[in-house]
Amino acid sequence: MKTRAVGLAGDVRTLKRRAQSRTFYYVYVLPAVLMFVVFVAYPILWVISESLHGTGSAHATAFVGLDRYRHLFQDPVFWRVLVNMFLWGLITIPIQMVFGGTIAYLIERYTARSKTFFRVTFFLPVVTSVSVVSIVWSQMYAPYYGIIQHYAKVVGIQLTTSPLGDPNLVIYALIIVNIWQWTGFSMIMYVAGLNSISSELWDAARIDGAHGLRLATRIIVPLLSPVTRSLLLLGVIGTLQTFPIVQLMTDGGPDHASEIFGTYIFKQGFVIGDMQYASALSTVVLIIALVLSVIQIVAFGARLSPDRKSFV
Repeated sequence: MKTRAVGLAGDVRTLKRRAQSRTFYYVYVLPAVLMFVVFVAYPILWVISESLHGTGSAHATAFVGLDRYRHLFQDPVFWRVLVNMFLWGLITIPIQMVFGGTIAYLIERYTARSKTFFRVTFFLPVVTSVSVVSIVWSQMYAPYYGIIQHYAKVVGIQLTTSPLGDPNLVIYALIIVNIWQWTGFSMIMYVAGLNSISSELWDAARIDGAHGLRLATRIIVPLLSPVTRSLLLLGVIGTLQTFPIVQLMTDGGPDHASEIFGTYIFKQGFVIGDMQYASALSTVVLIIALVLSVIQIVAFGARLSPDRKSFV
């Protein structure tokens, strides 16, 4: 009986220690949960609620249901914004990944003593102020005296207007600026991925005769697929968050030709003052981001390895 009592006392002490440890776990997690609730969950719920209400008489808010969303889908500017965002993501994401991966490979394989210099050089646009980038590229696009005009004259083309003022060219002109600024981010991600490949694998590939295109398709591209998936996810989110470069260079013009979600929401909420419509637009952007993120996570996310014991 005495032995049994001692055993029970030990079990009680063990349960108390486990309960205390669980309490500490909750305490450690609590700050992150509070920050998520205050700065993420509550603003999202507030925006959704705002999109379902409208300003009634005497500035009182009245529930209007999905009226804002019906108006949104009848708005021609909204569909222009969707087309612009589709072009933005479709062009910038793959070009940045291809250019970034190629630059990273050339730097890591063919610049033994000057790797740091080239890494910093290509990454510099990423950390350059967006205001500076906007001013410089606006001057480069300027007609008559811009550097683009200079090289256009060399090939016999006379530009009378800036590409930023041409409704047919403006979105592509902004895309070029975005690619120039953010390719360095893709480059540095691929640099980290290349450095994670063991030297033994490189040596084995050389012994097996893997060079050039075969080395790229059979060794480099498959091993860098986690980096590519991460850049794809970040690229989609970054596309939907694009705002400063367009706001500073064109303000969404001319005639909404370069309008994107960020500039259109800003105009509706803070220029026109229709915060409810801006909230409806923001909610649609949130839904698009969630849907695209879930699709990518399901399609390219973690999968169980054949032994069902680890994730790859």
